[in-house]
Amino acid sequence: MRKKDKLGNVTMKDVALFTGFSTATVSRVLNNNYPVSAKTKRKVLEAFEHLNYEPNLVAKSLRSRKSNLIAIIVADIENPYYIRIAKQIDKVLFERGYNLITCSTDESIEKEQEIIRMLLSKNIDAIAISPCDSERTDLTELNKRGIPITLLDRKLEKYKKLPFVGTDNFRETYELTGKLIEKGHKDIGILTGTLNTSTGLERFNGFKSALSNYNLPFNKEWQFNGEFIEEKAFSAIDERLSNGQSFPTALVSCNNVMTKGALRVFDKYDLRIPEEISIVSYGALANNNLFQVKITSLEQDILSMGRAIAVSLLDQMENQGLVPVEVNDSIIIEGNSIKGL
Repeated sequence: MRKKDKLGNVTMKDVALFTGFSTATVSRVLNNNYPVSAKTKRKVLEAFEHLNYEPNLVAKSLRSRKSNLIAIIVADIENPYYIRIAKQIDKVLFERGYNLITCSTDESIEKEQEIIRMLLSKNIDAIAISPCDSERTDLTELNKRGIPITLLDRKLEKYKKLPFVGTDNFRETYELTGKLIEKGHKDIGILTGTLNTSTGLERFNGFKSALSNYNLPFNKEWQFNGEFIEEKAFSAIDERLSNGQSFPTALVSCNNVMTKGALRVFDKYDLRIPEEISIVSYGALANNNLFQVKITSLEQDILSMGRAIAVSLLDQMENQGLVPVEVNDSIIIEGNSIKGL
């Protein structure tokens, strides 16, 4: 390749062709944001000098990309659901020369806003977010700066036009509750997540709709608010059992983290599953198939969701367009956690 002068607008692609490396590798050397071998780094740096490569010119050629950093903001990084999605997003983005920053809000709106401010200071290129609150989450500044956003799992009332990747929470929880009803259960409780999120509210409404359609009453006393947090799920159920109050024969848990809390409290009171209490879970427990009691669970297609989120962000950055709402499929994995009555 002919050596170009400084006005020749040498691009990362030119450097990649000259060295034989990928543009992703060249980008990592340029930004020094991911380790590469000393030999590779030396060869790329020599190519920069040989071609009179000017990094400030490349910034313009990359269609307003500023940092090669993309963020995912999730509600709870300890939840295997989010970990697996983040891993899949990272796999797709890494191949395109981007690095992923993973942030956890712990369901705190204040922490969510602080994270967004921090990411703005890092000139983040795009964000996937599972919002804390359907009403209060504020993406105004991100929108003002034209930063691509894809909603993960949870919708926002104020930002209905944003791309969304998730599943049909209402229908799935309706079908999950139906599994208990079909086995003869009439006294069914629910362990809800935060009801100020679309997922929490849609799953709760799916549960109530299933009871109504089967002419079963909804008992407010058997609604346990776990806020998608294991310890709060444990405490909500423990409070009722410790007082010796009536308890349903079956429970719908609205996510896998809260299911862990429920199982812990059942173990505390020696309640056997399914002999004394039946349970189904929206979201599978890690290594569920290895346990003697296998919880009947709804499992989402996490790999497809992760890829869809990454593609959505890339499309917005490269094509300057929004992709439509995408609802992924999910299936119910039958276990042995439901007793027939």
